[in-house]
Amino acid sequence: MSVQIVRFSTSTEQVPEVEEAIRKLFAAVEEAAPTGIDYTAVRLGDGESEATEFLLALRLADPEANPLLGIREALDFRAAIAAWAEAPAAPQPATVLGRYSR
Repeated sequence: MSVQIVRFSTSTEQVPEVEEAIRKLFAAVEEAAPTGIDYTAVRLGDGESEATEFLLALRLADPEANPLLGIREALDFRAAIAAWAEAPAAPQPATVLGRYSR
């Protein structure tokens, strides 16, 4: 299992654009229906502060096979982060220390 985290801050003015891109991204992922992944996107805070943070977490059952790389909207979103982010936002590996799923 592999977990990757992308976390970035953006200005309040860009929040609607980022949220719309996330909706499109997840609609495309739902349509493609890849297996072996758990993908989550969250906005941290109320979205009204001077800078708003977004966090995306991707868990892959097979770290060698990332089905998002075959989804155009995922690639478009990944490229757009550079324009939105106030600092570089490369994916970082994460270690799961605890998880509960029913």
